[in-house]
Order: sequence, then C-alpha cells, then structure tokens
Amino acid sequence: MARQEIVFAQAQAEDAQALIDFLDLVAVETDYLVMDEETFPYSLEQTQSILMASEEAPDQLCLLAKVGKKIIGLINVKAYKPYRISHVGDVFMAVAKEYWSHGIGRILLEEAIIWAQEMDCLKRLELTVQVRNARAIKLYKSCGFEVEGTQKRGARTDEGEWLDLYYMGRLID
Repeated sequence: MARQEIVFAQAQAEDAQALIDFLDLVAVETDYLVMDEETFPYSLEQTQSILMASEEAPDQLCLLAKVGKKIIGLINVKAYKPYRISHVGDVFMAVAKEYWSHGIGRILLEEAIIWAQEMDCLKRLELTVQVRNARAIKLYKSCGFEVEGTQKRGARTDEGEWLDLYYMGRLID
C-alpha cells in the first residue's frame, strides 16, 4: 500500500454520504460484523441529522479515520439513555478491510478511551465481538477490555452457522 495521510476527526454532517458508503462497504467485506448491506436504514438526510446530534451530545462520539474524503475507519460510542445505565457507553468499531493491520483500529479505540476519560460522564465502555475474531479480541484486551461473558448463538453467518459472542467491558476511572 502506498503511503497515505490518515486524518482522525469527529464526524460532521458533511461526512454523511461517505459514512453511508463506508458502512455499505464494511457490511459486505467482512462477516465479523452483525450488520449486512441492509442494516443501515437511514437516508442521507437522516444520517446528517444523526451526525449533528452526535456532535452536540457530550455522551456520544463518532470518530472517523479518513484518507481525503473517504472514510476508512470508524468508532462510535454512545451512552445508553435510561438514567440507571447512562454511565455506560456502547462501542461500535469498524475498519475497511484494505486497512486492517495498520494500527487504525488501535488509534480509534485509544482515542475513544481518552475521550471517555476526559468527558467524565461515562464510567464504563462495553462491546460485543465474535469469539472467532481473535485479532479484535487481542486489540480490545490490549486496551484494557476484559471478557465478561459469552452469548451462545449470539449471531450467525449468512450461511446459518451459529456464532458465539463475547461481552467485553472496560471501566473508565
């Protein structure tokens, strides 16, 4: 791969189309995600509104890795709404397959952890990951996440094979 400048920045409303394109891409190039090409149901206008709301919310982060205007990685952290669990941030992360093994996921995850520490409204981050996704599990563990449980048959492949998921969490102190 030729050298490229990768910029990490919070998503803006003008990133909406590139975000839709990115999510469409990662939905079909890997089956490590539970999404498929029909999972992201939002229009361009709805996606713009979602990104504007995320920018304003102190308990949400949508951080992008971009080459030019093309999104190559994403981490999204969103606090749960009910007060009793509003200190918990749900993490979703994806990197375009072409950019796997270049440290982009690590940078995104580390930045999200720093953001959570600095914002001081989240006290816990959590995510699910397929048990068979050893590389992602290794990354999450190296950033302080722990396996807290297993969800048997938590997902399945397009061919119908059952997949177990790990629940992973990390405290923010």
